[in-house]
Amino acid sequence: MAERFGSEAEYMRRIRIITTVLYMVFAVEIVSAWEKKPNAIEAAAFTQTIVYGEVEGENQLALQELAARADYAKMKTLERERCNEYCALENQLEEEEHELSWKREQRRKAREQKKRREERAILERIVEAEAGDQDLKGRILVANVIMNRVKSSHFPDSVRGVVFAHRQFSPIANGSYYRVTVSEKTKKAVQKAVKGTDYSKGALYFMCRSASTPSNVAWFDRALTKVKEYGCHEFFK
Repeated sequence: MAERFGSEAEYMRRIRIITTVLYMVFAVEIVSAWEKKPNAIEAAAFTQTIVYGEVEGENQLALQELAARADYAKMKTLERERCNEYCALENQLEEEEHELSWKREQRRKAREQKKRREERAILERIVEAEAGDQDLKGRILVANVIMNRVKSSHFPDSVRGVVFAHRQFSPIANGSYYRVTVSEKTKKAVQKAVKGTDYSKGALYFMCRSASTPSNVAWFDRALTKVKEYGCHEFFK
């Protein structure tokens, strides 16, 4: 081999050159590796940052979702509370309105009952004053005339209005209406008339010919039609 390369010294020189070249190549590889290492570290750090960022983002989204759900639950709770308050208030108002309606109805009924009692008392008194000397039927007939007038569109629509109309009944004018004492027979007659007993044939007027003035008798005979006569009374319409 020494002969091939010329001499031993030449051989050794070449060996050193080759060794030096290999060392240099090795050194270049090492340097290159060291130069690349920071990039890898940076890449790893960047990757880790991205991962941490994604995790942090997911955590933030989760927290935001939890907060949103909590706010929604709170809102629904407030909504239910307000709904319950509204329903309770509405029920209270309905109960109060029902109570007021019931009280109004009771007052209305009380007024009607009072009015009926007053109307009944007026009817009894005028029947007593006009026909207190007549039998039961004669008293019923006078009550019938009063009630026929209440139903007629040509007269007031209440017993009070009919009885106290100007110059319609002589007991009002002469005051006997206020002095009579209503008998049980008259009360019975009025009760029968109120319940529907009617002998009047629609009569709206009556008179006692013997107790009336000639002018009144003349007007009755001239202006009205006689439909019935009973007891001392004649009935007209």
